Amino acid sequence: MTAIAERLSAPPALQRRPRVAMKWKLLGAFAGAFSIVFGFIAVWVIHDAGAKARDRLVTELNNTAVGAARSLDADMFAELLATVPAVPDPSNPAGLGYPDSEAYVALARQLYSIKDIVPEANPYTYYMAPEDGKLYFAVSSGYFYTPQFGVMYKEPVANVADPETYQRMAAGLTNTTDEPPYTDEYGSWVSVYSPILDRSGKVVGAIGIDYSLAYVATVQKDVQRNMFVVLGGSYVALLLLVLVLSSTLVRPLARLTAATRRIADGEYDLDVRSIVKSRFPDEMYELGQSFAIMAEKVAARERHLTKEVQRLRVEIDQAKREEAVQEITSTDFFEDLSGKADQLRAALRRKETP
Repeated sequence: MTAIAERLSAPPALQRRPRVAMKWKLLGAFAGAFSIVFGFIAVWVIHDAGAKARDRLVTELNNTAVGAARSLDADMFAELLATVPAVPDPSNPAGLGYPDSEAYVALARQLYSIKDIVPEANPYTYYMAPEDGKLYFAVSSGYFYTPQFGVMYKEPVANVADPETYQRMAAGLTNTTDEPPYTDEYGSWVSVYSPILDRSGKVVGAIGIDYSLAYVATVQKDVQRNMFVVLGGSYVALLLLVLVLSSTLVRPLARLTAATRRIADGEYDLDVRSIVKSRFPDEMYELGQSFAIMAEKVAARERHLTKEVQRLRVEIDQAKREEAVQEITSTDFFEDLSGKADQLRAALRRKETP
């Protein structure tokens, strides 16, 4: 391996780390970003869907309560309250029961018919007693349930409702009023109250409708199921798109990396510019151009160094030869031999002289 290749080699500490391709790093980064964005969207959509479902439910219940109050026989309701007393029932926790009255049964049937329109509704009526100004329950649709359940006839509202609910029910005697969602021992509910008016426009009582928020939970579950399908599919599709795009973007870098290894091995005539050529020059193209220039300069420097090394090698060889000759000529044997050669040449010249 050349000196350049040795310098390009990764340090031992980095060589021990697992190699992670750039496209997987990009995919991981985008996956994290998409997870945050999609998670935020999911939370927002679920919350918004629940809020809109509750708002729509309250609007429908308001309309239902107003319609039911208008359709209820107000005169029969007023006569029932005036002529039928409370019915004691020791077997009931409230101590009261349902009256044996045709008017009560007829009004209870009218209330129960609301369930044909809104199956999850639990309608009932109440009124304010003129003698003490307190609220009492009147007719309940629970009369037709099997088994019967619900509020009892002329049961004090204060025995069942908390003070805040009591105030809203009192307000429902004059205007249609809805109660924010709440939870009790029987579940989560939303309630609406609307006044019952007789023919003269006098308030004789009010109708209340309790509606289970299970509907809202069902809407939220449907939204979650549909949303997870849509967001899940979009999430996977986007990750696949990122993977394809990252692979496309990283491919020139991989080619350039392979080219650097070849150049590090001494293949300086490699055409780096053709490896990263692009119709629309970008940072990768500029990197390739810069690397090509660097490779050309490295090649030129190596050629210059090679020539210098060869020149120095010749000079060193010449110096070694001169040094060897000097060592030979400086010995006593060579000096004695040189003296004898001089004597021999002098004798030869004398013989040649006549």
